[in-house]
Amino acid sequence: MPFGQELRNAVAKRRPDAVCLGGVCCIRLGVETLTKAALTSGGGYYDGIQVTVLNRRTGPVDSITIRSWDVPCGTKKPPDCGEKADWDIYRPTLDIDRLWELAEEYLRLFQEPDTEMR
Repeated sequence: MPFGQELRNAVAKRRPDAVCLGGVCCIRLGVETLTKAALTSGGGYYDGIQVTVLNRRTGPVDSITIRSWDVPCGTKKPPDCGEKADWDIYRPTLDIDRLWELAEEYLRLFQEPDTEMR
């Protein structure tokens, strides 16, 4: 499944009113507050989500980038390839559901009281 579709599915679980196109989702947090979530890439592969909170009148309020290495995970076992450990390049798999959980924690700071979390 493409990462854009995975982002859409992860967002839709908690925010069914989100509007998604490609690797970007827009979510209404309140009357004047919106958020934009977009996949970020580095080194030729997707490695996180950038979340930007926007005020419709004044523009950007705050922005944060949550990378795959910000997600707590289990321990990585040492490479099992003898003397050639320098060729073992670790690239964490992108867990979009877990990244979106962290983004939801961040968005709670900007959630207006009359539009409670679902």
